[in-house]
Amino acid sequence: MNLSNYFEPSRFWLLLKMELFRSRKGFLITFVVTFGLLFTGFILENIFGSSKVFDSHAGSYTFFLLIGGFILSSLAFNDMSNPLRRYSYLTLPASTFEKFMSMWLLTCIGWILMFTITFIIYALIANSAGHFFFRNVTFLAFNPVEKATAIAMGYYIIFQAIFLVGAVHFRGYVFPKTIFVVMLFGIICGLIFYLIMADIISTADQCPPGYNPFEEKSLRQFWQIVSWFGTWILAPLCWVITYIGLKEQEV
Repeated sequence: MNLSNYFEPSRFWLLLKMELFRSRKGFLITFVVTFGLLFTGFILENIFGSSKVFDSHAGSYTFFLLIGGFILSSLAFNDMSNPLRRYSYLTLPASTFEKFMSMWLLTCIGWILMFTITFIIYALIANSAGHFFFRNVTFLAFNPVEKATAIAMGYYIIFQAIFLVGAVHFRGYVFPKTIFVVMLFGIICGLIFYLIMADIISTADQCPPGYNPFEEKSLRQFWQIVSWFGTWILAPLCWVITYIGLKEQEV
């Protein structure tokens, strides 16, 4: 097996630069909309809010990292939705693995780095402006190395993979279609979970004060399995499905 057929550094670097150049408009629009909403929310919250301490940067970072990244990931492999651009993209002199890796690096690792750096700058500007216009409010600094930030990055890496699957398999309106499929899957799993655990969740006996059904051993074990699957299996599984879907398009 010749590894250069799957990955060749110089060829991958050229592809990565080309994808970054072609994706510049999508990145720019995502950044403008995201940070436009952030500044708007920052101003409105301080005008109409009654809190004397502004500590919303951590929550805003998590929310917009996820939402902005999911939208950006939905734009991945955008050429596949256009018949003319689709043929041009599929015949690029690069392997399927290189095409997948370049798009994953841009929409996952690249987005995390660029969004985090830009958010740090935004928080500094917003806090400085806040100190000037809202002198009676204390603005807490954004800490990019705190635990909540790392957790948000981890969640993004896991769930962003779902939108890469949607980007490969859906033609147009990728984001809403992916959201719909995820919601439908969640409803079905919820119904199955309820039917399986109905004898534990629904009981004729009166529950004592402070009773938590998730403290039941069977439920706790089930949740541990689901948590383990989501943490370690979901993202790699979605990456494999994305790669296979891209490979099938080339065939």
